[in-house]
Amino acid sequence: MLETLLSCNQPWLTEEHKEHLAESLDRVTRYVEELNELRERSQILNDELNNAHGRRLNDITYIFSVAATVFLPLSFLTGLLGVNVGGIPGIESTNGFWVFTGLCIAIIIAQVALFKKLKWF
Repeated sequence: MLETLLSCNQPWLTEEHKEHLAESLDRVTRYVEELNELRERSQILNDELNNAHGRRLNDITYIFSVAATVFLPLSFLTGLLGVNVGGIPGIESTNGFWVFTGLCIAIIIAQVALFKKLKWF
């Protein structure tokens, strides 16, 4: 709009007015360029924040997956032995609970050792 006004030759538009319009046009052009640069910088920052958030979310998901992998066999064993039917191993033994607890602890230790060997954590 300012460019059009500057390029027209109207009798009421003096040289002084044209100079003011040219300065205003320069200022507006600089403001628009600065705004475009700020928009680009903010887009880069937004992308960086999204990447950081995505990495953090992946780390948390990984930790939950490892925890679920550790407790899945234990949940299976406790569910299987908790159905209260005849024939459960160790039901007659007074040490059956402690044997089962030791077995669960051994499973956890074996899984943690395997995960460390595979460098999962």
